[in-house]
Amino acid sequence: MHSAQAMKKRYQILLIDSDAGKYYQSLIAAVRNCRVIVEKNKQRACEFFFRNNIDLVLLNHTPDEPCTDLLRVLRFVAPSVPVIIVTADGSEGLAVSVFRNGARDYLKKPLNIAELGNSIEAALGRKNALYIELFSPSTDGINKAIHYINGNYCLPLKLTRVAREAGMSVSCLERAFKKKLGVTFSMYLNKVRIARAIQMLEQGIGFSIGEIAFACGFTNQYHFTRLFKKMIQTCPRDFKKALVENRLYS
Repeated sequence: MHSAQAMKKRYQILLIDSDAGKYYQSLIAAVRNCRVIVEKNKQRACEFFFRNNIDLVLLNHTPDEPCTDLLRVLRFVAPSVPVIIVTADGSEGLAVSVFRNGARDYLKKPLNIAELGNSIEAALGRKNALYIELFSPSTDGINKAIHYINGNYCLPLKLTRVAREAGMSVSCLERAFKKKLGVTFSMYLNKVRIARAIQMLEQGIGFSIGEIAFACGFTNQYHFTRLFKKMIQTCPRDFKKALVENRLYS
C-alpha cells in the first residue's frame, strides 16, 4: 500500500528565492508531478517548512542573505528532506561549506533548467526509494510509526495520521506503543520533540526559545516550556544559560 502511495505522490517543492520569478515558469514545466511553492522571505519559508509536508527545498544564496544557517536548520529538523542550493555568487569555499552542511546539490545561476530538473528528479527518486524500503510489507507497523514520527515530529501529528502511515488501526497502534515502548503515542511524540529541542540548544542553532518550540512541533512556547521542565527538571532558558556558561568556563 505504501509503495503505491509513494509512486503516485505529488511532491511538494519549497522554493526560497527572492528572484524566483525569473525561472519559476520554466521550473514548473521541467518538473513533473510536483507542486512548487515560492516563498521569498526566509523566516516565513522556515515557518511554512515546519508545518507542512515538504519533499525538497530549493534554497538561494546571496552575499546579503547567505544560505548556510538556514541550510543547517532545515537539515537538522528534517534530515530526510533534500536541499539544493542555487546561487549567482558561487565560489569553491561556498560549495565546500554547503556540502559539509548537508546540501544535496549546488547549482550556479543562470540556471540550466534541464540540469536543475535532473537534480530534482534524482533527489526525489532517492527519497522515494528510501520511503519504499522503509514502508515495505516486511516492516512491521510500529516500526513504521516510529520512523514516521522521528522524521516528521515538527508537523502537527495526530494519532490517526500516524496510524494511516503505519497501515494500522488507531486502537492497534495504541496497544503496540504501550507493548513495545511502554508509553502512549503522545508520550513518545513529546519525548522525541523534547530530545530534538535539547539537541538544538546544545548545537547552538541560533533560534530563540519560541522558535525552537515551533521548530520541534509545539504550538506555543508555554506548553513547550512546561513540558520541558517536567521532563528535564529545568526550563529551556536556564538549560540554555547553563550550556553557555559551561562553554565559557570549559
